[in-house]
Amino acid sequence: MSFDSSMSNEHQIELVTLGNGRRVSIRPICHSDGQLEKEMIEQLSPETRRDRFIGGSCKASQKLLELLTDNDHHVHEAFIAICTSDHAQHAAAIAHYALDLDGRACECAVVVSDDWQGLGLGRLMLQRLIDCAREQGLERIYSIESAQNKRVDTFAKSMGFTCRADSSDYTLLTYTLYLQAPLKANGFCKEEEISRINLD
Repeated sequence: MSFDSSMSNEHQIELVTLGNGRRVSIRPICHSDGQLEKEMIEQLSPETRRDRFIGGSCKASQKLLELLTDNDHHVHEAFIAICTSDHAQHAAAIAHYALDLDGRACECAVVVSDDWQGLGLGRLMLQRLIDCAREQGLERIYSIESAQNKRVDTFAKSMGFTCRADSSDYTLLTYTLYLQAPLKANGFCKEEEISRINLD
């Protein structure tokens, strides 16, 4: 996998060559990407649609597309991976996060087009969200998933997320990644200090 980045004042475009030689460009989403997102959502397989939209019954409405492309880089951050086929651009993957009301955490989601899965693209997209959330000083990034979604369980844990059951709905799981290093006091982080006290 190789990378070639070009930076502008507004955003970064990164050209990525995946392990099988296929290439995509990754950049922040903008308002004009609505049609690309619509086409991708509509072409997802039933399984991928069910994994991305719990229950699988999401429609690419104009309201949803406006929400997904409203990328202000603060409350909402989003990236799109674009490929070129038959002289036309298509969305290969999309990643979003939305800031919680308390401003301390964000909920994220990543979806990869079926014919681009298994190439490491989802990992690249999620890592961009993680990097942005960390740069914003957020405490954690999380995703709420169906307990039946086995693919996301393996993927999320490989990215360092921990899993917690939803106490109010056993059909849902919350995957969380803590972004900031624990604060240290007297040379110990909070967890280490508690452990040390219990052992003394």
